[in-house]
This record gives sequence, C-alpha cells and structure tokens, in this order.
Amino acid sequence: MFEFIIEPLTGSSGLVWTLLVLVVVYYLWDRHQRLKSLPPGPTPLPLLGNLLDLASNDQLETFRKLRGKYGDLVTLHVGSFTMVVVSGYDTLRELFVKRGDVTSDRPDIYTFKEITRRHGITSRSGPEWKIHRTFAMGGLRDFGFGKKSLEGKIMEEVEVFLNVLDEKQGQAFNPDYCIQTSVANVICAIVFGKRFEHGDPRFIQLISIINENLALSGIAGLLNLIPSVRHIPGDPFQCGKVLSNAAKIYGYFGRLIDIHRVDYREDDISDLVHVYLKEMKKREGQDTSFTDLQLVNTVADVFVAGMETTGTTLLWAILFFINNPDVQERCHEEVTRVVGEGRFPSLSDRPQMPYIEATITEILRRGDIAPLGMPHATSKDVEYNGYILPKGTMLVTNINSVHTDPATFQEPSKFDPTRFLDKDGKVYGTDRVISFFFGRRVCMGEALARSELFLFLTSMVQRVRFKPADAENMPPIKGTVGITFKPCTFDCVVEKRL
Repeated sequence: MFEFIIEPLTGSSGLVWTLLVLVVVYYLWDRHQRLKSLPPGPTPLPLLGNLLDLASNDQLETFRKLRGKYGDLVTLHVGSFTMVVVSGYDTLRELFVKRGDVTSDRPDIYTFKEITRRHGITSRSGPEWKIHRTFAMGGLRDFGFGKKSLEGKIMEEVEVFLNVLDEKQGQAFNPDYCIQTSVANVICAIVFGKRFEHGDPRFIQLISIINENLALSGIAGLLNLIPSVRHIPGDPFQCGKVLSNAAKIYGYFGRLIDIHRVDYREDDISDLVHVYLKEMKKREGQDTSFTDLQLVNTVADVFVAGMETTGTTLLWAILFFINNPDVQERCHEEVTRVVGEGRFPSLSDRPQMPYIEATITEILRRGDIAPLGMPHATSKDVEYNGYILPKGTMLVTNINSVHTDPATFQEPSKFDPTRFLDKDGKVYGTDRVISFFFGRRVCMGEALARSELFLFLTSMVQRVRFKPADAENMPPIKGTVGITFKPCTFDCVVEKRL
C-alpha cells in the first residue's frame, strides 16, 4: 500500500524527493519546537489562529482574562504574526527596560510598513531610529522642551482656551475640539512656528481625520494583523478610509513644509521644520535618511503624539470632574490657596500643589490613555523565564494590566486621587502609573505633556467649574479603544468662578 510513496524515492528523482520530505519534516519539527518554547496561550485554530480570541468588543477585558488564565506572558497567533501580550509591572520593566536593547524594534504591521513606510520616529527601528530620535529631541529642546520659554507658549493657549470657555457659558457643548485645538497649537508653535485659530476650517478637518484614524487603526486591529482584509469588496473594515485619511494628513503637513522651504533662510531657524531643512541641505548629495518622507513622517509623529495624549487626558479630567465634583472643588481650593485669584498658576507652583499632582496621576491611571502602548518587536531571540521569544515576535505592552491591578491599586475602578497621597499629604506611589511607558521607547514628549496638564488643569479649576449638561443623566465613565483610549462623546456646561 506504500508503493505510491516508495516508488518516487527509488527512481532518478529519488534524491530530490527525499530532500524535499526531509526539509518539510525539519520545518514542521522546528516549528513545533519553537511553538513549544513560546509562552502559553489559547490553542490557535487552523487558518484562523487566535483571531476569535481577539474578536471581542472589549479587548482590554479579553487580555485581562487571558492574563488570569495564562500569566503575564500570553502567546497569540494571528495571520503571519506571533504575538505575545506582556502584562504586569515587573514583567514589563524586565523586558522593556533591562532588555530594551533587544525588545525595542517595531513589528511589520501594516501601519508601520505600508502607511508610514517605516519613516518618522514611531515606526523606525535600529540605528536609524536612534539617529532620528536623538536629532528630533535636540530640535525640540532648541524650541522649548525643558525651557522656561515653553511655559509662555502653553499659557498663550491656556488663555485662548479659557476665552473659548467663556463664550460657551451656560451652553451644553462637547469640549473635545476646543481642547485638542489648544493643545495642538502648543506643538504647532514648536514644530511650525505658528498657531491656528479655533475656527480654522482646514485645521478642524485635520484634527477630525486624525481622530478618525486613531480610532480605526487599533494596534491589534485586523488591518494591522491581517492586511489582506483591505482587499475585501465594500471595505467593511474601513481600510480605504484609513489610507485616504493618511494621505490627507501627509498632504496637509507637506504643504506647511513647502511654505517653510519657500521662506527658508539659513540664519533664521525658528522651528523644528527649519532645523530639519537645514540638516537636509547640509547632507545634499549624500546617501542619507534625512529625506522628505522622513521629515513629513517626523512632523506627523510629533504633532499627533503632542496633541492626542494631552488632549485626551484633559477630556478625561473634565469627565472625572463632572462625575466627582468633590475632587474638582478640592483642586480649586488648593489652587486658590497657593495662587489666589489675581494671577494664573505657574510651573513654579507645582511643588506646593500635591493634591493637583495626585489628581493628574489618578486621571492618567484611571483614564488609561494608552492602554496597550505601541507594539514592540524582538530584534533577536530572547530567553525569559524558560520561554523563547523568537526574533520578530510582536510584543503588546499591556499597560492597562498595571493601572487596573488590584494588588497595587485598591478598588482600581474607583477614581480616587488620595491613593497617591501619604498621611502627611505628600505625593507617593506614582511610579506605577506608566502612561508614558519607560525604557528606550519612553514618550519623547512626556515633559511637555506633564507641563501642559498641570497648567491647563490648574487654570481650568481656578477660573471655571464643569457641570453635567443634564444632571439627571450623568455622562458615563466609558471610553473607546483605538491607538488611544478616548472618552465616549459627552457634553458639559461651564460656570465661571471669577
């Protein structure tokens, strides 16, 4: 009965067939050994892998359950990806701080490979990433990061924002756009050397399509893990919309860069774009990664990160204030005691406002702005706790697992700033709030974001009080997961204090 196998092996092509069988057998054996060495996880189905395990509407809850069953490292297989979800503070620090030299690459997901074409800062890996991150950080420091002059830029937008709130008094309105415009203008001043009016229709459209793409381009979404879904007729997963939006975003930034080219003077370097253009001119004729594509992607990275994290945190702040008026009033009392009513708060007041600092920390924890961070990848095989994470493994940083850990935060679903104050009223325990992550991929704009959060929040509670648009129907503490975790749309009413 085995003649159909034996016969080909005894003919002139026997050697070829033997080698082919051996290669297949070795491949299957090697694959089995590699899978066996991976951390545990649910059994993948043929063709589908673990796609059904990720099909839940609440991905964070899915990862929470998987962690409870399998531990801090959970392996999932989707499409061509081997994905390991990393949970728990100690495990995250071990892999991304102590072993950051081999866990800081980016995986070959669609967003990085096809949309940004691995340019900019967020999408790059290896030596070129280090070069451009260092260069961008130097440029950002030149135009405000870590300097007193940055406070002036932030306060300009704070005052504009408060004027917009004055115009909204007594009206029910969604605070999303006016917050994002104000925060975006801070980064615009650094990157483009200009600001945009709150009613600018093109700027409104830019922010709108950025928000749409952030919602559609989830890190563990189908487009990233199974990019072939973009070919399904009718575009049910809105892949075409993501690509169309990306083209519009790059087009907008490209036009601003072109204006800078026309106005460029080597002795007048007034913003980050000018810094890049000067470097590009210096390298003309060389084989360099300082290209037009790199510049537009760097601008997009800095702009989106600078706008989204802080803007979303401030939206959560308003939502928490509405639902916790006692916290809002206590913040107001502390600002009034330290600053009074005759001037705006300053960064120099921060050490005297522990309750404000604790409140900002609790907003970052409970709001959980980036619950899954940005995906990493291993640059070579990594051994950890007896498991092998092969080169190219996609690592999902489950930051949510830290912020919702009941072993660290009692009643983690409760909003309570006092959990970060000791018996003497001093701030403590904030190291377990890792919204900006840590290690080599720590957020470049953390210092800017923290300054903005302090100045916006203290100025807000000093001057206005936020109330629900309908006291009988309080806006729920709920959000939607995209690249960030953003509050569901809500309306509020502002009441002037001064």
